[in-house]
Amino acid sequence: MKSNKLDLHINTIDEFHNNLMMYYDRVKQKQKQNKDLGVGGVVNIRHLILPEITLPEEFIEDRTILRDKENGKPRNWGTKREWRDYMVSKGYNTENTKMYYVDHDNIEDNLLTALNTLPIKYPVFSVNIQPPGSVVPAHEDTWRIWRDKYPEEAKRHTFDDTVFFIVFLTPQETGHSFQCGLTNIRWGAGDVIGMPYYTKHATANAGFTNKILVQCLGIKE
Repeated sequence: MKSNKLDLHINTIDEFHNNLMMYYDRVKQKQKQNKDLGVGGVVNIRHLILPEITLPEEFIEDRTILRDKENGKPRNWGTKREWRDYMVSKGYNTENTKMYYVDHDNIEDNLLTALNTLPIKYPVFSVNIQPPGSVVPAHEDTWRIWRDKYPEEAKRHTFDDTVFFIVFLTPQETGHSFQCGLTNIRWGAGDVIGMPYYTKHATANAGFTNKILVQCLGIKE
């Protein structure tokens, strides 16, 4: 029987998404409990041999962090409005949080073949392209995209069942950064890291070339 309270060890991913602010409260509790990990439990998973990759322009979507519109319409921030207003108050805007994105269904087959060797079930892969001058402020991911793709699985699984991988498609260059907890990650093209869902992370591109990675969400094998 499920608890009436939202509990990370009992309630499902779907239930948490009915109350995102409660989810963020629970995430903070997990961060506090695991502060001794320092890096937020980040581990090096493996190195993937990457195929030659192309990203056709017709599949690249605007995913600017503080974008004003979604699919040509004013963006509804809903329960994340408080977070948005806080970011704006700190100086973040649509110019300095630019991000571009290729969703799971438009990733080319040879890259999907490589990604599918990762130890993950019910995956959602997304290619994130961060241009020079862009910053993604420190945050935790909400798993909304995963829940929308696998609504039935979201009703059966809790966050303790999840895995969260980052696959770096481009080598690290001067000015490229990816931070998990208080640890600055160093990487090469094809490197894969894993971290718990509650890990606060941030990424920035103070260089002169695009920084490209794949975000992988799913269930532990």
